[in-house]
Amino acid sequence: MPLLSLSPVHKGSMSSYKTQQHHLVRRGQSFHFVSYEGQPADEKRHQPEMPPSWYLMLAGKRWMVSPQVGESAPVELDRQFGEWLDAHVFSGEPAVQSQQPPSPGAATLAGPAEALRAAIPQAGATI
Repeated sequence: MPLLSLSPVHKGSMSSYKTQQHHLVRRGQSFHFVSYEGQPADEKRHQPEMPPSWYLMLAGKRWMVSPQVGESAPVELDRQFGEWLDAHVFSGEPAVQSQQPPSPGAATLAGPAEALRAAIPQAGATI
């Protein structure tokens, strides 16, 4: 007799998604990006479908950068993330902050660029 039995709902529900990580140094700062698996829509909780996406990990929070579309070469990720950092960290445009860790019912919040920039250590320090 197995010690742990899974309900029919949970059998075979393991994902084959592989989380990816990418590090980028931009304007003397080190940034860490992580991909997260997409989530299906949850009508009961009024949550839309979320595609697999890249997030900037910073100060215990994650900031959505862009949907993840297949595998990208490191050089392409450097370009994509560098452009995002220039637009959202090193300028005045707001970024999107997500609750971490992801949990059912967690809302995605629009966060001002100041909050994101405030989370970045002073020049010369690494994250």
